[in-house]
Amino acid sequence: MKNYLKKLPFFKECFQYSVPLFQCPSFLFLILGILNIAAMLSTYFIATRFSDEPEVSALITISVSLVIFVIGSVVVNSFDKLAQANKMKTEFVRIASHQLRSPLTSLRWAVDQLMEGVVGRPTEEQIEYLKIISESNQRMLKLINDLLDVSKIEMGSFMFKFEPVDLEKVAKEVIEGLAPFAKANNILLNLVFDPQLPPVHSDQERIRMVFSNLIDNAIKYNLGKGQVDVGAKLKDKNIQVFVKDNGVGIPKEQQKNIFQKFFRSDNAMKHQTIGTGLGLFIVKAIVEANKGKIWFESEENKGTTFLFEIPIAKK
Repeated sequence: MKNYLKKLPFFKECFQYSVPLFQCPSFLFLILGILNIAAMLSTYFIATRFSDEPEVSALITISVSLVIFVIGSVVVNSFDKLAQANKMKTEFVRIASHQLRSPLTSLRWAVDQLMEGVVGRPTEEQIEYLKIISESNQRMLKLINDLLDVSKIEMGSFMFKFEPVDLEKVAKEVIEGLAPFAKANNILLNLVFDPQLPPVHSDQERIRMVFSNLIDNAIKYNLGKGQVDVGAKLKDKNIQVFVKDNGVGIPKEQQKNIFQKFFRSDNAMKHQTIGTGLGLFIVKAIVEANKGKIWFESEENKGTTFLFEIPIAKK
């Protein structure tokens, strides 16, 4: 259905600009035309009822239609400029991020070579400095990759390869990869999947990003020594997954913004200054692309539980 809509003139521009339907200039112009015709007919019938002179009725009808058309044209033109600006911004972010990733990748390779002693064994002090450079480089690469993913999502080019995926296997691999980070933060990671869960219909690498972002956040925003529970169960024709922490939580008045780009709650920024605010936006886009849904339950200073559901793979 979506691919069919892309071919229609009034919808093609909406997908090109990556804006919601009711913010799309061409679609708004179509709606404006329909409303204008309806207003003309309504005005004409009302005018003829209260006036016996057809010239007066016609003049009233034309005047009302002209006012509606002018106002509508101004609104549509404003939306068109905003849509074009949004597209240019997304394209700029994509190009800039792509150009930045290449030198950062080269820098990471050079640092790794130096740390491995390829061009001479470094001193202990030099290794410490190289570690600082490497960690900063990794953070920058993550930011660049997140920005590229966001731009792909907004442009509708975030690709998926759907296949049966074992969620427990993916979760285990992510937990193993994050185990050193959890240990450094005195966090215990628990995997509590129900036994013999069926596979889901998903993209393995994309769903890995979902687990990685949610578990990484749960570790970062925990309060000192704590734990993170990662589990799943069968619910109707879906697998429901949860990632639970006993961390800083999300203030109630800010919870409505949690999946917005670049948003980070006030207490999260006080607890952990490093972060982009892009992870949950990407997570939500991936889950929804998998025909699933995501939500959370949180209480400030008591912790947060993120939950998402994805349909099981059809046999």
